[in-house]
Amino acid sequence: MALIVCKSCKKAFISGPKEEEVCSDCVARLNELYPSVRNFLRNHDEVFTVKSLSKTMGLAPEEVESLVSMGLLEYRENRKEESGDKPVFYARSRHKY
Repeated sequence: MALIVCKSCKKAFISGPKEEEVCSDCVARLNELYPSVRNFLRNHDEVFTVKSLSKTMGLAPEEVESLVSMGLLEYRENRKEESGDKPVFYARSRHKY
């Protein structure tokens, strides 16, 4: 157990044995948010970066990055946009948390 700063909301919390990077409040919120992000990505053929997905869906970039760190979204391998951002391309069908 350690004192950690949540990657999503930036609040300090005590992590459990898994050394989570996101607090339990944010995990609950992100688990509710995930189905809409997953459906959005599956219904659009475009490639989205963290920045463009955040802007398009009205999310904070930290929320998208937290979904990636939770293993719910993955980056496209071996590809970067001209801006240098990694494109998000894949949404898992099962929750890791």
